[in-house]
Amino acid sequence: MIIPLQSKPDWHNPPVITLLLILVNVLVFFAGQFNDDQLDHDAQAFYFSTDLPEIELPAYLRYLDDPANPTAFPEAVYYLQEEDELTRQEYAYQLMNHDGPFLERLREDRIITPSDPDHEKWQTQRAEFEERQNRSLTRRFSQVNIDASVVTLFTAMFLHADAGHLIGNMVFLFLLGYAVEMAMGRWLYLGAYLLSGMFSGLFYLLFEPHSAFLGLGASGAISGVAGMYTVLFGLRKIRFFYSVFFYIGFFRAPAIILLPVWLGYDLYQQLFTDTNINNLAHIGGMLAGAGIALLAKRTLPAINTDYLDAEENQRRFREKYEEGLRALSAMEADKAQRIFNELAEQQPDNVDLMLQRYNVAKLNPGGEAIHECANRILDLPGADSATVKLLHETFVDYVTRVQPNVRLKPDQMMSLALRFAANDYLEDAEKIVLYLT
Repeated sequence: MIIPLQSKPDWHNPPVITLLLILVNVLVFFAGQFNDDQLDHDAQAFYFSTDLPEIELPAYLRYLDDPANPTAFPEAVYYLQEEDELTRQEYAYQLMNHDGPFLERLREDRIITPSDPDHEKWQTQRAEFEERQNRSLTRRFSQVNIDASVVTLFTAMFLHADAGHLIGNMVFLFLLGYAVEMAMGRWLYLGAYLLSGMFSGLFYLLFEPHSAFLGLGASGAISGVAGMYTVLFGLRKIRFFYSVFFYIGFFRAPAIILLPVWLGYDLYQQLFTDTNINNLAHIGGMLAGAGIALLAKRTLPAINTDYLDAEENQRRFREKYEEGLRALSAMEADKAQRIFNELAEQQPDNVDLMLQRYNVAKLNPGGEAIHECANRILDLPGADSATVKLLHETFVDYVTRVQPNVRLKPDQMMSLALRFAANDYLEDAEKIVLYLT
């Protein structure tokens, strides 16, 4: 498992769409699907209270016994023969209701034909059974390829099989979604998410049109978000978390390498493993998301490249900042000054950087830089104790080094005096007031 770990969300500008998508998925599961297991149980109980088991299940076993018939479970007949009658009926019931090729023929009257004496009774009871099945929100709005519609392509991405399925998807949606939303903007991101989810269903439908399995879950759309993520960040190096069995670690690499890795993993799972995970939907969603992001990068000016570059820029800033500290500790004042001045152009409001620029400037108290750097700190707003402590320490050091050539404005000094007095630096507040009067 490989997960990108980008910078934390900016809660001053929260990922509203990602949070709303998570909320909708949670509400649908807990408010809409909470009783679906009972409704499925009731539908099954109704089925076995009718004549349907005696009519359909033997027909299904005969259908399986003919190797020429297409089926989702070609080896099921051998397992069914080894079970007792009750278990065989329940097992056959479960298989039959997910065997798309058989159900298509059943609905076309090719299994229970109009010439069958039980046909009319079967039709009535079958219709009642299907109506009871469709009382379940999960069954009614999941994607079932033999009954696929535009509506279910949309609704299926908001349904989940169980709480574990929901939680896993929502964790991945948050980890990937907030970064993509910040880069693309809210409405473009929402549109891309929904399109990816629907395309994932279409991709699944294209390759398995006769499936009767319930296709549901946000993972197709989230795979689209993953595809968007890799394309948007491209060759930018991202920090990744990985887990292999019990071993975990971190590494940095270009984001785009995850696209073939994730696609290859899903393709391997689809071709060589027996799993109930809809890997085709994952592949379709990821391809759609990657395509949408590529188109957006090439044609739309709205992509927030500042956000995309923020982590890399911050890493470079830290490296340069540490180089400046090393130069300062080695008393290479000119080099340190050059580095800190360059960084100040990138982050003019960085207080730590202001302090380092002042530390360099005070090595030459007779120069002009000490006044500019001290004033930059002493102009900081705020009256909290930490800020006033910084102002006081800088003020005392500056005045001590340059007096009598102090270059502070009267209104600036009065502001400092008021804040000093409010934080018990009374002696220096009094000195400022006496100086001004």
